[in-house]
Amino acid sequence: MGRTECGATVVLAMKRRRTKSGQALIEYAFLMVLLATITFAVVALAGNQLSGLYSEVTYEFTHLTDASTLAPDGTTLSPGVTPPASDCAPGTVLELRGHKWKCK
Repeated sequence: MGRTECGATVVLAMKRRRTKSGQALIEYAFLMVLLATITFAVVALAGNQLSGLYSEVTYEFTHLTDASTLAPDGTTLSPGVTPPASDCAPGTVLELRGHKWKCK
C-alpha cells in the first residue's frame, strides 16, 4: 500500500468516525426517553400502593409516643386491648402493625 493510499484510508476512517458522533447523542436521547417512560409506568401502576405506604409511615412517625392503637374500623383502643376478630372479613387474620390493627 502506497503512502497516498494509506493517507486516503486514514482520512476516510476519520470522516466515518465524525459522522457517527451525532449517532451517539441520538442513542442517549432514546435511552433517556425509554427510562422516563419506564419510570412513569412504574409510578402510575404502583402509585396507590406507594401512597398508602407513605401515609402509614407518616402516621407511625406522628404517633410514636401514643400508647393507644387503632382498630380496623378506625376507633381508638386502649393499651392492651385487642379488637374483636369479627371486625375482619371471613378468611382474614387480625394483625397489629405499628399502631394499627389490620385485617390481612
